[in-house]
Amino acid sequence: MTWLRSIGLRLILSIGLAFALWVFVSYTQNPDRDTSYDSMPVDVVGRAPNLILVDKDGMPRGSLPAVNVTVQADTETLRNVQQTSLRALVDLTGLGPGEHQVPVEVEITRSDLKRLTFATTPDFLPIRLEQEITRTVTLTVELSGSVPFSFEAGAPRLTLQGQAIQQVLVRGPQSRVERVALARVAVDIDRLTANYNSPRPLQATDADGQTVAGVAVEPGIVDVLVPIGSSAGIKRVPVVPQLVGQPASGYIVTSIAVEPQFVSLSGSSAPLEAVQSITTAGIDITGASQLIQRQAELRIPQNIGLAGGEPAVVTVTVQVRPIERPFQLTLPVPVTAVDPPEGLLVSLSPQNVQITLAGSAAQLGALDPNSLQGIVSVRGRSAGSYTLEPQFTLPPGITLVGARPRVTVTLRPLAPTPDGGATAAPSATPEPPAAPSATPELTVTPTVGRQPTEPTPPAATATP
Repeated sequence: MTWLRSIGLRLILSIGLAFALWVFVSYTQNPDRDTSYDSMPVDVVGRAPNLILVDKDGMPRGSLPAVNVTVQADTETLRNVQQTSLRALVDLTGLGPGEHQVPVEVEITRSDLKRLTFATTPDFLPIRLEQEITRTVTLTVELSGSVPFSFEAGAPRLTLQGQAIQQVLVRGPQSRVERVALARVAVDIDRLTANYNSPRPLQATDADGQTVAGVAVEPGIVDVLVPIGSSAGIKRVPVVPQLVGQPASGYIVTSIAVEPQFVSLSGSSAPLEAVQSITTAGIDITGASQLIQRQAELRIPQNIGLAGGEPAVVTVTVQVRPIERPFQLTLPVPVTAVDPPEGLLVSLSPQNVQITLAGSAAQLGALDPNSLQGIVSVRGRSAGSYTLEPQFTLPPGITLVGARPRVTVTLRPLAPTPDGGATAAPSATPEPPAAPSATPELTVTPTVGRQPTEPTPPAATATP
């Protein structure tokens, strides 16, 4: 028994010494070391099919930021390790929409490599997931440029494999797809004289016409046909002069004449249809106080020309005259009855009436108030009282304005006298004449609507 114990103890001691020697030799001859692999790409696994990886702006991202991987193993093993032997990844299994911090893992792609220890920098990566949705939007064409004179572009036609297409599908992150208002195809037809027929890529745009990035349009390309053909026509339109500035103070434009009054235009039917008149270059009438005659060039719209023989310059005549300022004058006028019936006495009340006359300052200034008289005719009337409207004879250019005055006319029989004659019945005492007054009208009445009204003159009172 003692012998057995001695043998066993020696065996255990031998094994321990051998293991220690092996460890010593291994770590001396084949020590542990570490090595680093910089900028290793990171794969994504476990992402749900309806989720998409996006950046902080909601743009889809195809890859994650690279990481640095440190590998620790013995020297012999490290000799067989290459970067392709390792795979860095993040596992998104079970993660939904939102922002997450996911640990970076490292896998060995070769089965013959063992006893490897890994460390990554950074240890975690920020991950943002968003729902992927689709949306159907309308397809539109944006034409740019213009065809040459006498050519016309028709309505664009969009097809896909020979079939007309009006709508397309937009796919991408929810926040980006919800911004899309329509899909646009841009076509440049500048100076083309034949049909435009070409496949064109599509762009998703928002309501303001700005391109929305980060979404996919399906299909991405459609065939565009823009018919272009020759289509020249003739249209006759009026010439409209354009005046610039204002005439001198106290003057207005009373008439505008242009020669010729009409010109003929030629061009495609669509541009011609939109033109209703042709304007001239601006004609400056600033400070004008008399007739102005100028030569002015015509302003021809784009894609339209003058027909053969039509002048490019017209003659414009502008008549400028002083502003006529009407005034009003109020004054008393005596009233006389004429054609009295035989045997009747005529009396008037009042015998003077106030009338308001309108005319120019010169006309009213030359008026003689003593020449004015109101007339009422009582021919054929019997005894009694009547309310009549006097008639007035006025000089040319002067008119009666305001309320028309009325007088009371009384017809009475003549009273008999002792000698068999007749005596007139007493009548009312005549009213004294009122002092005439004149008030200039405050409103200027220009004759051309396009000129501004002159400032209102200060009120004034005149006594003839």
